[in-house]
Amino acid sequence: MGNVMVIFKVFADPENLDAVEKSLREVQEGKFRDLKREAIGFGIEVIRVGYVIPDKVDGAMTKLEEAVKKVPLINEAEVEMATLIG
Repeated sequence: MGNVMVIFKVFADPENLDAVEKSLREVQEGKFRDLKREAIGFGIEVIRVGYVIPDKVDGAMTKLEEAVKKVPLINEAEVEMATLIG
């Protein structure tokens, strides 16, 4: 049974990035893997955050996506990539 690495692109107001980053690290519906901020211009940064979920568990992706979108102070979150890993 494999796992899936899911990368989200998360948008939040600049003054909320630290709080959002902390909350994203605590999401329980996936195993936190990586987080980085990336400047996209005009002083705006996005957070890219990765989690690992089991490949064959029904609803795992939906639960993770809902959990990330419920993080306080997020303006928008979208799945940027999902890829099968070992």
